[in-house]
Amino acid sequence: NDAKWFDMFEQLKQYKEIHGHCWIPTRCSSNKHLARWASRQRQGYWKMKEGNPLMMTTEHVDIMNSLGFIWELYESSWHKMLDDLKEYKKRHGDCLVPPKYAPNPPLGCWVHAQR
Repeated sequence: NDAKWFDMFEQLKQYKEIHGHCWIPTRCSSNKHLARWASRQRQGYWKMKEGNPLMMTTEHVDIMNSLGFIWELYESSWHKMLDDLKEYKKRHGDCLVPPKYAPNPPLGCWVHAQR
């Protein structure tokens, strides 16, 4: 349903306005519905790239790209989290990020997952 897709896209735009990015962590997200939707968009994108465009259209890909949506989430997010951890270490002198680190909640979850 295209109307539902655009509703979710609007939620993604709002998320980006608040957080400055479109990376919605699945494990630590307060908006699990949006995180699952973003995950399904990625799945649809890769299926489309493999020749199965049933879940994704080129129009939707273009719209998502215009927002800066990251299709290769793990590689991109891993490097972003590593940069955030380096910044945390500069400020705090260690890499012991609490699981619920308020200034950057995904960072705490990411550090925990790396261990």
